[in-house]
Amino acid sequence: MDTLYVLCRSVDHRYAHLMEAGEADVAVEQKRAYFATEAKGNPLVQAILAGGRVSYDHLLADDKRGFMPGPATFFRTHEILRKTREMNCPITIDGREFSHNEVADMFASCIPNAKLAHLPWCSLGRCRISLGLAWAATLLVAHFIARGQENDDLFDPFVIYEMGLVTTVVALIYTILKQNRDVRYAAPWNSAMYLDLNADLLRRNSPALAVARKEYVPQEKPFKSAHFYYALARKIESHGMDAELMQKLSACNSSGQRL
Repeated sequence: MDTLYVLCRSVDHRYAHLMEAGEADVAVEQKRAYFATEAKGNPLVQAILAGGRVSYDHLLADDKRGFMPGPATFFRTHEILRKTREMNCPITIDGREFSHNEVADMFASCIPNAKLAHLPWCSLGRCRISLGLAWAATLLVAHFIARGQENDDLFDPFVIYEMGLVTTVVALIYTILKQNRDVRYAAPWNSAMYLDLNADLLRRNSPALAVARKEYVPQEKPFKSAHFYYALARKIESHGMDAELMQKLSACNSSGQRL
């Protein structure tokens, strides 16, 4: 099943940057329908569309930049999930408490590649890929070394012991430190900003929703910094992109041609 992000992006891809007459209205209605459908069974999206709140225990203690108190948004939820992933802290949406993983599932149904569910650092689910690769590499090397020797052993026991120990430790350390998301695909915080822009325009019945494309949302590459994204989140919340988007919509209305 496609996520809300994928569905909204499909609307963007369906039309050229300069739309023909009537296409902007159709695009708005399509995005509105996708949000409404997701909101029916997703308390997080319900709170976002209603201007509700999302928070967690010890919020102020973990919030050095003063960003966390505020309305429910996809990006704010992303940051809360990121901060509470290790301690598996419950999260409150509009006064109703949910477990961390329940909210992570709500978020994942909207935004792909987030992978913010709580996993114990020693769990098989977290370590199975890195350990599997480490042990497979160890056995492969041990087999090739054993074939070059005069005995009939299938694997060299010394290599299995020495290399296996080193690769296991490296795999565990890598798993603990690495981010779980797949870096080959869109970063979830950029996707969250895109949906937040769309949700803000939808709440206010703005016709600019038709041209709220991801290409128009600033991104910081290749790394993510809180200073850049927190400022961008506040800009979206304060409707700071309205003028730019309305200009793009005006260009659509004044042009009868596609690009």
